[in-house]
Amino acid sequence: MKIEKPRMFTNTRDLIISLGVLLVVMFFSVGFTGMCSFNPGSADKSGPVQEVDIDTILKTDARGLGIPVRLPAFPDNWEANSGRRTMVDNEPSSKAGWVIDGEAFLALTQTVAELKDAVNDEDGEYREETDTFVVPASKSSTGEDVTWQIWSGDDVKQIWAVDLGDVRLLISGTATQAQYRTMAEAVTKAEPLETGAASSTPGGAYSDGVTARFASASSTRWDAPSR
Repeated sequence: MKIEKPRMFTNTRDLIISLGVLLVVMFFSVGFTGMCSFNPGSADKSGPVQEVDIDTILKTDARGLGIPVRLPAFPDNWEANSGRRTMVDNEPSSKAGWVIDGEAFLALTQTVAELKDAVNDEDGEYREETDTFVVPASKSSTGEDVTWQIWSGDDVKQIWAVDLGDVRLLISGTATQAQYRTMAEAVTKAEPLETGAASSTPGGAYSDGVTARFASASSTRWDAPSR
């Protein structure tokens, strides 16, 4: 007995129509579940900034990592969008990021790694010290002038770095020189947070439920070569 094939497989035209119907059904199914979104425009400016609780994140880093982490105070147009633990030259460290005016981005790394090693570990690109920026003692929590080293290279983001003795601080991202200065001054002015015994692994879950997930997507999309 001859078994007829389903009509949808009788010719190419019917097959194409069937596939088209299937795609339409899939499109509407995914759309209604909210699992897919469409944001026209460039990737680095799509959607609002996802703010994170940077106070809790950095305070937990200070207690968990046992290093003198600082929590700088910034103007209202600086929005914290990332905070995580990371490794810098094999040393557990803290890294946080802020979006400025919805466009620029700066990250602050706090580590006990040696300063030059920390700079080299940022992205492996060659840089050399090209300038300095001094925060006067009157604006420093150390009570002394603090000199930031400015590291630059060809087609790479600029890094500002300083050695405060018990911790090294690095600033990097895409921002104006004035915005770099604002972060350098704010971090230098901030007092170290209360520390505790190091207990958590870099990139893992924080003891109070705040996790390292905040950093992965949001900071990356804002990070671009320095202008």
